[in-house]
Amino acid sequence: MATWTVTGGGSTGHSASAPTVKVYSEIVDFDEFTITAGDTVQVIELPANSLVLYAGMDVLSATSSGSGTLALGDGDDPDRYVSASTAGAGMEATRERAGASSAAVGYNYYAAADTIDLLNATATLDAKVRVFAVVADCDGHGDNESQNVTFA
Repeated sequence: MATWTVTGGGSTGHSASAPTVKVYSEIVDFDEFTITAGDTVQVIELPANSLVLYAGMDVLSATSSGSGTLALGDGDDPDRYVSASTAGAGMEATRERAGASSAAVGYNYYAAADTIDLLNATATLDAKVRVFAVVADCDGHGDNESQNVTFA
């Protein structure tokens, strides 16, 4: 088997203004509206062709009344990023990364526009939660370009 060596690699041919990985973050304050068991709050909008590298939630103020449990996911998998857990102050445990022994992996590619959602699984609650996602824009990069490097 041959090894073809790349020449002109690195950042050659890649625009300095190319989109970068972004961190989306939104606060959801359940004191501002009433949520009951089974309700879903669409928190972060994702454009088509987005790769969510990591998503999670940070409970900024713990529930003082109610005993609701929150899961973080999307329409296809309501706990894709965080399994349902009682809203106690602090960072909620997110899913394992790729290559971990767990079958649940905390990333996802979205070919169509979607949202990252909080699902209240069990009861009312009044917590304040920061939801965040590290998102890479994969839309159309390189689709209509020619090869920028040589292989020898």
